[in-house]
Amino acid sequence: MSKSVYIRPLQLADAQVSYQWRNNPKIWRFTGARPDKYITPEMEASWIMEVMKRDNERRFAICLAADNRYIGNIYFTDILKDEAQMHIFIGDTEYWGKRRAYESICQIFDYGFKILKLNIIYVQINPRNAAAMMLSKLVAFKRIGSSYEATKDIVLEKMIFTRSMYRQKHHLSGGKDKAAEK
Repeated sequence: MSKSVYIRPLQLADAQVSYQWRNNPKIWRFTGARPDKYITPEMEASWIMEVMKRDNERRFAICLAADNRYIGNIYFTDILKDEAQMHIFIGDTEYWGKRRAYESICQIFDYGFKILKLNIIYVQINPRNAAAMMLSKLVAFKRIGSSYEATKDIVLEKMIFTRSMYRQKHHLSGGKDKAAEK
């Protein structure tokens, strides 16, 4: 796979771009994590400093390989022993639907399974988020159930990707591996 993006650790300077994404309701319409006030560059920088200190999280910027442009974030939270929750968003809407998220997930899988030695990476997706649902199929996540999140007032689909699926390269099949979807 040719790489049009790469991931790198999130940096404090990223706040100068990402604060704009926090203020775009289009990006957050399917999540329960949308800001309830205007986010300034200073507020975003403070948030980045805080999350970079957390031992149970690894946060990365998604950048274009051609010009190093910062276009989104991908990260693990709730890292416990051999599993972690993955989150992703492309903040620069110009790059929605152009496989940048898919390429980023393949790269963070390498990090998660090879460096962190995870056995399970999971996501929780709002089923109304059609792009996220299509992406989960493309990557070959396996649905294991759903749950109601009262604090966010949404139902989330929980999906997993295992070390075994990684070894078998299910994520590189473009969602064509029917065994992974069952």
